[in-house]
Amino acid sequence: MLANASLIGLVSCGSADEQLIGFDIDLAKAVGENLGVDVRFQEIQWDKKKIELSSGQIDLIWNGLTITEERREAMEISSPYMVNSQVIVAKKSFNSEIKSDSAFTVAFEKGSAGDDVFNNNDIFSSCTPVECGAQVNALTEVLSGTSQLAIIDSFMARYYIASKTSYKDLQIVTSYNLTDEYYGIAGRKGEKGFIANVNEALTAAFKSGKTAQIANEYGLSASLYEPEDFSSYADVKETSSWESIKSKGCMTIGYTVFTPIAYFK
Repeated sequence: MLANASLIGLVSCGSADEQLIGFDIDLAKAVGENLGVDVRFQEIQWDKKKIELSSGQIDLIWNGLTITEERREAMEISSPYMVNSQVIVAKKSFNSEIKSDSAFTVAFEKGSAGDDVFNNNDIFSSCTPVECGAQVNALTEVLSGTSQLAIIDSFMARYYIASKTSYKDLQIVTSYNLTDEYYGIAGRKGEKGFIANVNEALTAAFKSGKTAQIANEYGLSASLYEPEDFSSYADVKETSSWESIKSKGCMTIGYTVFTPIAYFK
């Protein structure tokens, strides 16, 4: 038996919040329908996502999760389903060069891909980090002037800067191309059967055009990535994780508010 199998089911199944929308939210609902289980959403603190997952409080982390080798070692990760990148955001008045001896303040969500970019990119080596609880807070830090730069997901940056809010006074600093990244869905380590079923449902949604339909609603069509190179459920030996979800009748998705991935109407 998996170490955390006894904890699964502590979170009761319930109806999804109809006010919660977004690309990942709608795609998770489509996958749940394909799998024949209900979907429940639970807001989490992003830097505590692994704890929430391993303790059984959630069944999946599904919230613009960047696939990394470190995460592959710690969790079961689905096939990629979307291409993204991190971008640097500043006020429109910002016109300085960012280089290794620059002493800027840089805001990012703690535990996020932006955190990784800040700590692994030489151009930020002399900068001062400003750790935030959410990506939108990093934008607010720049807007208020308490931070000169922010590193956030390109999807979120484009959405807020294009919207008719105070964030329109910010810009994406296009002079710096940060590495592309791929989004995946994370389950508990060892739960290969559950993730295999998620991969199959993701593929079915892609091939049917459902994923493209959802992406079009949120302006993300150009970022889709067809799931590929995964083990089918019939080929994996571990099946208890999926049997547990099927018995419970629902899967609990951990998310943070992250427009246009997951947000309230």
